[in-house]
Amino acid sequence: MSAILVGACGTELVDPSDAVEVQDLIDAGTAKLIEDIRFALPAGSPVTVDSPIGCGTPIRINEDRTATLYDANVTDENNTFWNDVNNRRIAWVLAFMCDSGKVIYINPPVGITTSANFILPEQNNELQRYEVTFSWRDKNIPAQYDAPAGIFG
Repeated sequence: MSAILVGACGTELVDPSDAVEVQDLIDAGTAKLIEDIRFALPAGSPVTVDSPIGCGTPIRINEDRTATLYDANVTDENNTFWNDVNNRRIAWVLAFMCDSGKVIYINPPVGITTSANFILPEQNNELQRYEVTFSWRDKNIPAQYDAPAGIFG
């Protein structure tokens, strides 16, 4: 995945494939497009409870999920953005899969928390970068849609 769109808390994206709706959120400043990145969505971790029945197996009640972002676009503006994201929840993430023209829509019921870090490497054969972890709890697998036309490069 080469780009994501991050939605501010309180925003709603009704149709992730609707370019007009997505562009309106970007223009209003309630969604931010982040391009030229690496973004990954690894397997979640089940949240279980003991069975209420003797000799029963644990019951999966939810899923702890994370996504990771690697962003080598180090600028003062991006420092301000990632610091701001670290201090609040975000509502949703729309991640662009550059090889398929699809997007993954991550929209958990209670929002997404982030941990954004600036990495200044010890060696000069590595890039300065932001490494960000997005965390949320949702039993549902994020939905996939056609990418909104003209939004992602």
